Amino acid sequence: MAKKKKRMRRSARIILYVLIELLYFICNFVYFLFIRNQYSVTTVYSAHFFTAFILGALLIILLFGASVNRYVMLVYGEIFIIYLVTQSCYNRAFHSYYRFFTVQDLLGEVWGVKDSAAEFLRAGDIAAMALFAVMTIIFIILFFTFQKKAFALGYRLPVKVLSLLLLIPIVANYRAVMNKLEATKEEEGVAETQTDYYVYSRIPNVNQFVERFGILTFGIRDFKSFVSNETVTVDDRAMIAEFLEGRPEQTSNELTGIFEGKNVFFVQAESYNHICLDEELMPTIYKMYSESIRFDDFNTPALPGSTSDTEFLANTSLIPDSEGHAVCYTYPYNTFPTTLPNLFNDAGYHTTAYHNNYGEYYNRSVIMKTFGYDEYFDCTALGIGDTSDDTTTMNVMKWILAEEEGPWMAYWITYSGHQPYTLDSVGVSEEDVKKIREKYPDLSDEYVSYFAKNMDLDRCLGEFVQILEDAGKLDDVVFVFFGDHLVKSLSLYQESTIWEEMGREYTEEESYTDLYFYNSAAEPAVYKKVGTALDMIPTVANMWNFKIDMKTILGRDLADDTYRGFYFSEWDNWKTADWYYVLSKNYLQRYDQNYDLDTALEQISYYLKEKEVSRNILKTDYFAPEGKIYPSIDPDMEANQPAW
Repeated sequence: MAKKKKRMRRSARIILYVLIELLYFICNFVYFLFIRNQYSVTTVYSAHFFTAFILGALLIILLFGASVNRYVMLVYGEIFIIYLVTQSCYNRAFHSYYRFFTVQDLLGEVWGVKDSAAEFLRAGDIAAMALFAVMTIIFIILFFTFQKKAFALGYRLPVKVLSLLLLIPIVANYRAVMNKLEATKEEEGVAETQTDYYVYSRIPNVNQFVERFGILTFGIRDFKSFVSNETVTVDDRAMIAEFLEGRPEQTSNELTGIFEGKNVFFVQAESYNHICLDEELMPTIYKMYSESIRFDDFNTPALPGSTSDTEFLANTSLIPDSEGHAVCYTYPYNTFPTTLPNLFNDAGYHTTAYHNNYGEYYNRSVIMKTFGYDEYFDCTALGIGDTSDDTTTMNVMKWILAEEEGPWMAYWITYSGHQPYTLDSVGVSEEDVKKIREKYPDLSDEYVSYFAKNMDLDRCLGEFVQILEDAGKLDDVVFVFFGDHLVKSLSLYQESTIWEEMGREYTEEESYTDLYFYNSAAEPAVYKKVGTALDMIPTVANMWNFKIDMKTILGRDLADDTYRGFYFSEWDNWKTADWYYVLSKNYLQRYDQNYDLDTALEQISYYLKEKEVSRNILKTDYFAPEGKIYPSIDPDMEANQPAW
């Protein structure tokens, strides 16, 4: 009788063990399914990779047993959850997805702005990550409370051996996906750059990849590239030479030489967008815009390197595409024969660059010298605090510029407009908040903060303009004003609450970054031209009557009538004056249905090739003289820079 009861208790413990293990797997399955549906993108490939992930989780549960699998699953699951959640947060800010190479290269920058980066994280995101940890801890407690003896009795070697059989469907599932991709390689009627195989193997655009394969697939593919340091760039100098040989020559137009001999002040305005144009709140910027030579439909894409990529576009007229790496760290010593400062250096100008932060940030103390600036003034050189507001920076900078005796060119990377958008952040004053509230009483705090930050920039620009005017020098200075990218963490799109709060109608242009050239002695003019900072160098060269070699850059003069314009982005529609193209979905829409379809497709292929060519130019340091010797890496920067 006693033996029978003992066997029954033993059987009951084994059954309890099995039931709790089964419940544990079901809870994990339901939870992971919820996370995937909440934070991922469903595609025809998603099911394959999610199945592999779940089979991997089951393998862990069966192979390691209840004494260990909880801890292994905690790591396995949290990596999955944190990756999907952080990608979702990144997408809210940048409308794109990060790569591991980018995170590695920009880790210092991310940590430096950790407080503002944290605002992208919502309470639901934190709860989602914490819930899995809580669930796993509960099952760890259940094991030690109810299952420990049953585990010793019921968990045997055959279970571990059988669990290894799960490797068969995991491998088979992976091969099925690879075979499916291989089959797209030779699809008829599909351009090579649009096949699933090409997108998977080359990752030409992360949004395009995620739209095809999902975030989880992207994570696996990107991690494979990261751990293997994989590169898909081919050292094909003949291809680069052939492409550059087909570049159009520099031409003249009605703006040629309009600013010849004048000084120039470039203002790369942090997070400035067209919505900031407000005559009452920002009178200086509004006046510059209204009385300038401006290019409507100009917009700056938010690329993986954020502000540093915009600087690279504007200063080199090359596309900062480096297979996920941050160009400012990866190629700080490349040779760039045609750069924005070198245009003016060759004409005898004194060229300087300024920023409100340390020179190590985005490696500016190195790359600004590579671009060709005579001097780079960071916050230390200016004698101000790190990440000072624009007014504080301008209070020093304006006297340096005002005392320049010869011709000068300056490039200022502003800061006040940077997130976070709170009422106690950099650049926000009580006086400005009060003015905004008086005009827009229903405006949310984050938008009030955004406007106040731009008012700080407007006010200090106004003070500099006044100093130049008082000194009789204003007519001799051209202000080139443009925003560096879209506003991160704030929506200026149709679904935003800001339109009702401000009593305004939504227009697509409100999220544009604008470009205008203001000179008090010049006649205003408006050019309707799609463009980006890639076009800065040839446009400036034309206005100052500088001769350039168009075979060393990729942009075009925005005033050139033969140029139909081009806007590209990692996430937004690509555009010209004739069509827009949704890269992620491979969808083309012509504004005029009579516009030749084949011509549009040829232009898209050209721009895809242009991006690839730029990547190859950077990778091979194409313009470097033979026998070039690269500087050794500063030990202090070694953590952020790859070895040459």
